[in-house]
Amino acid sequence: MQEPARQALEYAAAQLGFSGMGVADARLHQGDRLRQFLDEGKHADMEWMQRHLAARLNPELVLPGVRSIIMLTYEYPRQDARKTAGSIARYAQGEDYHKLLLPKLADLDETLQFYGGSQRYFTDSGPVSERFFAEQAGLGWVGRNGLLIRPGKGSYCFLASILTTLELPTDSPMPNRCGTCHRCEQACPTQALSNGCCDARRCLAYWTIEAKTPPPPEIAARQGTRLYGCDACQEACPWNKVAKPAPIDPHLLMPAPLKSKIPADFARMNETDFLRFFEGSPIRRIGLEHLQRNTRAGNF
Repeated sequence: MQEPARQALEYAAAQLGFSGMGVADARLHQGDRLRQFLDEGKHADMEWMQRHLAARLNPELVLPGVRSIIMLTYEYPRQDARKTAGSIARYAQGEDYHKLLLPKLADLDETLQFYGGSQRYFTDSGPVSERFFAEQAGLGWVGRNGLLIRPGKGSYCFLASILTTLELPTDSPMPNRCGTCHRCEQACPTQALSNGCCDARRCLAYWTIEAKTPPPPEIAARQGTRLYGCDACQEACPWNKVAKPAPIDPHLLMPAPLKSKIPADFARMNETDFLRFFEGSPIRRIGLEHLQRNTRAGNF
């Protein structure tokens, strides 16, 4: 076991602003939950999930010789900073988290290289079952909303993973503490949640961010004032209501111009305006046409 490597990694991760770290055995069996999710078509048209299924279920296909999976959390804002109609999911209020976190993961990769490890690292961008391994690494449990819930911290966090060939000391999973609470399921505007699974075919976050086509009328009718994404299940979660205040990276805070833009402003944008205004933002990825589709469907 590489105890010194783990200690060095924990120190470096904290210095880089990660709020939590845990380690899971890469060889853990993940069960059939993901395969069943795909077989039932709950991934909608996100075909990349099906294409990378084998790698997600077998980290050895991602990094030959992998022994440990390091899971990290990084906080993002818990409040909607918008001052006008048109809510934006908390995770997307500031700069693109991929660009923010990948250099930090590269620094941690260098730390592990010093101890002889070979690594691959991702943040929501690779074939890794991040929530499964975060749960196994003792960072929290996967709640009924399908998100990682952490006692005292809630669910407003990014997950990042580092696969390494080093054999690091592992952590133990904690029990699921959702109990008899079903508030996230009850709060979901489209009843997309069931038994800890989110059916993308009914999820407003999927339709306002990932979908290539307009939503069916019964889903569009539930969009309300959501402009990009949906945090209804997180807003309803009691663990988020009692979470302790956490420092937030300034890069993830909403810039002033975005706070005050009204949906009609987005509807009037041309391609050049859109690309300039959302430079560095994750919202840029969906494109102007999709954003304007959201403005037409919303009840602003």
